[in-house]
Amino acid sequence: MSSTNRWAVIRDALLRRPRRDRTDYRLEQLMAVLKQRNKTGIAERIEPSEVLMRRCELLYRLEPLIFSGVNKLTRRITGTKIYFIGEIPEENEKAMKFMEESGLLSLLPHLVKDALIYGFGVAEIKQEGTSFTFHQIYPLEFDYQRDGTEIAVDENGNIKGYVWRRRGEEVELKPSEVLLIRFFTLGQYCLGISPIEAAFKSAWIKLNLEEALGEAIYRHGFPLVKFKIGTPEQGPWHEITPEKIKAAKKIITDLQSASELILPWWMDAEILAKRSDLGNINLFIDLLGMEILAAFEMPKSFGTAQGVGSRAVEELDFEKSIIAFQEELRRQLEEQVLNRYYQLNNFKSRPKLMFAEYAPELQNVRLRRLSAYAKHGLITRTDDLENALRELEGLPPKVKKKVKTEECIFGLGPCPVREEESLPLDKLVAFCNICVKRLKTTGEISKDV
Repeated sequence: MSSTNRWAVIRDALLRRPRRDRTDYRLEQLMAVLKQRNKTGIAERIEPSEVLMRRCELLYRLEPLIFSGVNKLTRRITGTKIYFIGEIPEENEKAMKFMEESGLLSLLPHLVKDALIYGFGVAEIKQEGTSFTFHQIYPLEFDYQRDGTEIAVDENGNIKGYVWRRRGEEVELKPSEVLLIRFFTLGQYCLGISPIEAAFKSAWIKLNLEEALGEAIYRHGFPLVKFKIGTPEQGPWHEITPEKIKAAKKIITDLQSASELILPWWMDAEILAKRSDLGNINLFIDLLGMEILAAFEMPKSFGTAQGVGSRAVEELDFEKSIIAFQEELRRQLEEQVLNRYYQLNNFKSRPKLMFAEYAPELQNVRLRRLSAYAKHGLITRTDDLENALRELEGLPPKVKKKVKTEECIFGLGPCPVREEESLPLDKLVAFCNICVKRLKTTGEISKDV
């Protein structure tokens, strides 16, 4: 069965139209976007479609909800403070400096936006010794290296690399030369799926509906008035000639009042349509808007007016989704770039990329949790803990004073506790009560212990 006949059977089954002579291409037009081009291998469940990516780009430019949804997700994922945590503070600072000097930090919002629009964001990695630079690639110019119609793989079953169709020439890139950011995939060898694809049909209907409604309002925005001139009875106005119609038009034009019509007995007026009779489709447009927001996993309250309680619950759930996006972005950056940078620069630790919590709701939850820990003695104040909290809040770190405080307050020599941490006396007394040196001096325990 040919492809055309197969789609005809699907169309007739879905639309329940037994007649074959009626032409309806709506289903075919929608499915043609994802139609296979006979080059999808076994492991590649869905291939990149240039037609679909261009349509997603067009919807980003035209549809307000998609435009704001992509921009809001991009800002929330990459707009928060980024920092590193690890065992060695100097390596944390070096990792952050790498993000800034290589240009990766400033490139992240562009890669994330491409991933939301086209399904993936991609950049070329230029490595010279232990230094890295990144150059963004237009997703429409990017694909796997292929043997004929299949993805090219080596003897171990790994992909050979990618192709960048740059300025009319094909540049082959190794996997190590590519940074690929994607949030939604289908199968192992999938470049990525855009959330706009899920909202495609709803957004396209919404745009067409709004355009049709705008045309109707533009053409019939004000009431249409039908005028009748003449009388059915015999008389001078029984027969209406073109000259008499012109005379009636002149009378209407010469009227000065916009709210009152003073007409001759032989002329009648009737309102055909009012503004309020057009475009009663707000509920349907709201439904389409909610479907678009659902594709972006954004609260429906962003597009409609809802109660405060419902909005708070949805926004908290939205912030959890943002954390999941950030965790996925962190994982991909570490696997493709950061771990290699750590190895080349002989890092002793592996600093972990972190995103500061942005939402006030999540910040309040964290602060309440830390307060409960401190109240029950699960955590105590140290300089490292204070500096970690300061970094989360965007405050400057507290500089440790270089003061010799490791001596015992009883004059018994170096204090092992104060060598570890500079504690005030009210905190130190808890350790002094169990200090072996003090107990031996006071005779509370045997000196042989």
